[in-house]
Amino acid sequence: MEGAQRTTTSLIDREERTVAALLTRFRALVTLAAEPVQDGATKEVAAAHGLQMEVEGSALVRATEDLLQLTRELKELWLFGPLRGINEGEGEGQMNVDSQKVGELVEAVLKRVGEHPPAS
Repeated sequence: MEGAQRTTTSLIDREERTVAALLTRFRALVTLAAEPVQDGATKEVAAAHGLQMEVEGSALVRATEDLLQLTRELKELWLFGPLRGINEGEGEGQMNVDSQKVGELVEAVLKRVGEHPPAS
């Protein structure tokens, strides 16, 4: 359980860092876009301002990609579970016992349905 807790904590930390980076980049981009143009601004100042916006926009896209990557990894963990070794985490044969019980129940239901076919 300790390993799972460590993984959960690291995933939560990663999500928080990614969201913080996303919000920081978005705020910086909006601040740059809303910044008023100074009187007498040169082409160099405008070019530097445009470059800053481009850099912040690229960083915003990268933060979004990181968040999407994290959601993909979470989906994989949710669907497939963490990787396990052979015979690890199978509940000491409980899965086989449960499978046999399910098989017996299905056979019993099929037998009952075969004895009493549905009226048509």
